[in-house]
Amino acid sequence: PLNPIAVRLVQNGSRRARHMYIRSGYLAALILVLLWVLVLRTQGGGELSYRDLAAAGASAFTWIAYLQIALICVLAPVFMAGAIAQESSPRTWDILLTTPLSAAEIVLGNLLGRLFFIIALLLASLTLCALTQYFGGVPGTSIFTSYLIAGCAALFVGSVAISLSVSRLVGKRAVFAFYVSV
Repeated sequence: PLNPIAVRLVQNGSRRARHMYIRSGYLAALILVLLWVLVLRTQGGGELSYRDLAAAGASAFTWIAYLQIALICVLAPVFMAGAIAQESSPRTWDILLTTPLSAAEIVLGNLLGRLFFIIALLLASLTLCALTQYFGGVPGTSIFTSYLIAGCAALFVGSVAISLSVSRLVGKRAVFAFYVSV
């Protein structure tokens, strides 16, 4: 966590307005889907039973979990594409090689620094998924399992992006090819 490359990436990325808009849009999409599913499932008029509320909560969680994994697969390349484009520049690579960091520290610093934003997205939406437990029908293990799957998908996408940037056999077109393949 104290890797200088990871710290630099987190500090620089946190100041970008684009990242703030991406995080806001991500949470807004999840909130809208949650509200939409809850309103759709509880629109019967009259009083709702606990069973209906539990079914609505379970349905809302299912929609949010699938949407979250889809959004992580769409947004992870956005955060990771910078690794491919930035490290493919010969000037950046030469400067990195002059630092006292080992090759593993450079690669892991890039991965952890860029993966931080995706993990922050997942943690920001954790309270939203926990909210579905108030309606019932959603066990805590299901929530943590869905987050584990989303985190593993983000780690896989990030690892592929960092391996492409380390190989240095790629150019600007690789960013597009990487995004389309994910």
